[in-house]
Amino acid sequence: MADFVARLGSRASVPGEVRSALGAEEYAALLAGDVAVPDLRRGRLAPGGLRAVLEAMARPPSAELNKARLAAMSGIPGTTITPYVDALADLGLVHLLPGARTTVAKRAVARPRVVFDDPALARRLAGDSTAALTELGGRARLAPYLEGIVAAELLRQQRTSEVDFRVTHLRERNGLEIDVLVELPDNTVYGIEVRTAAGFRPHQFRALEALADRAGSRFRGGIVLNTAPVGFKYRLGMWGLPISALWDWES
Repeated sequence: MADFVARLGSRASVPGEVRSALGAEEYAALLAGDVAVPDLRRGRLAPGGLRAVLEAMARPPSAELNKARLAAMSGIPGTTITPYVDALADLGLVHLLPGARTTVAKRAVARPRVVFDDPALARRLAGDSTAALTELGGRARLAPYLEGIVAAELLRQQRTSEVDFRVTHLRERNGLEIDVLVELPDNTVYGIEVRTAAGFRPHQFRALEALADRAGSRFRGGIVLNTAPVGFKYRLGMWGLPISALWDWES
């Protein structure tokens, strides 16, 4: 699974697929040809600053957006950091995953999470080697990449889905956290937790159980996605599935 994030794109588990050879500047230049970012085109944003902010976003990846932290890490004044964040989102290099909006949430933090469209780019910017992610103690470093892969894939599918849905994350001030929520127009939700483990254990479903108790009939189901090779039914309305099940329903 660590090799998974070393490849280009979230579907890059296909054996032999070409690895990303692009750096941040080349990646941005490639996308800028198709995306209108006025501040970038008019020279109002320094290319070096764009790279610095993107690198700060990758340390660590999939973190909540904290503009003060990004400004401190990138050397960009806090008063001018917002156009850089907006430009990176407009370029499609990152997505800003909003905080939960469903009424199921209680005192939810609204701050978005930064999700890289390409986990390989995030890994390169963060300086994490594939070897480091496969080490016994590398799970904590691997986890945010897997969370980003899941969120980015759901956002990608959102554009072509026949069913309207919103992809968010949940962190409540009382401690309840869900990696990804899929919110439907009727105010029902699916909860998704992402884990690095290759097996399923009851503790992986605890947050989903808490969400189910809270939501009642508004809870559509809960899923734990991890690196297991096959799926698992935990109980009625809750399943464990391989991450690849997001695009390969025969997993």
